[in-house]
Amino acid sequence: MARDLGLPAGFIVNLAHGASYEYKVYSIAKRTGGRRVIHHPSRRLKALQRWLLANVVEALPVHAAAAAYRKNRSIFDNAELHAKSRYLLRMDLTEFFPSITQTDLASYIAEHETLFGGWTHLDVDVFCRLVCRNSTLTIGSPTSPALSNAICYQMDVSLHALSTKSAVTYSRYADDLFFSSNGPDVLRRIEAEVERVVSEVKVPAKLRINTTKTRHSSKRGARRVTGIVLGSDGCTYIGRAYKRRIRALIHKFDSLDQPTRASLAGLIAYAIGFDPQFMNCLIDKYGLDAVRKAAIALAPK
Repeated sequence: MARDLGLPAGFIVNLAHGASYEYKVYSIAKRTGGRRVIHHPSRRLKALQRWLLANVVEALPVHAAAAAYRKNRSIFDNAELHAKSRYLLRMDLTEFFPSITQTDLASYIAEHETLFGGWTHLDVDVFCRLVCRNSTLTIGSPTSPALSNAICYQMDVSLHALSTKSAVTYSRYADDLFFSSNGPDVLRRIEAEVERVVSEVKVPAKLRINTTKTRHSSKRGARRVTGIVLGSDGCTYIGRAYKRRIRALIHKFDSLDQPTRASLAGLIAYAIGFDPQFMNCLIDKYGLDAVRKAAIALAPK
């Protein structure tokens, strides 16, 4: 890293030891109510995190069931896995990123030495400090999403094996666990087993199911996976909530940062792929220029 970035090794080590103080902390409103705390790293820390993401983290193995933060994978791909099943179970992991700790990262590296060939204890310590704030992953660091997928590999393996035994389809989108089946009561029977598997995983050791957010649904009612509606005909549809989200982002487009603008462009591209008429509705409401800017994610000046 020091050689590639042209920085003294001592500078990187010193920055790592003070990395927890290199964040701007703010909060944003959640769509479901409440506030979400964001820890935005300083420019110099983010530069190191981006190097680690490109040169270390993105090379780590990720289970096929992990659908978020993957290139060429979308919320629609995740939803389509469950579209043809009659029954759906959604479970939520409590405080997902903060539950993944520096101790988990060190344990993961120790268990996968071949993926970190030649790393010294200092290398491990510096890496963990650079990607953590106060010893946990945070919402806001560019390394957190991909690291969470890698660290959760063994959990995904265990949940996939549990699901396969019961002819259940499993996928995970960040902190949302989805299970679908065509058999009645199958998902209710494995619900407790899922909680047990998650609680017994050694890395990450602190992950737990938020049972207040566990939801069962079937074709008799509304089924949604990452905001996408699963129709009774086995097809996926863009629901009203998803369209409202796009409209709201277009409305405040000028105040969005570049990552959010890029995300919006992706949302629009997928939405019109499912519902071409939706683009015409957006143009009628906001005008061609506004929708065009949103669809191609123009960078803020």
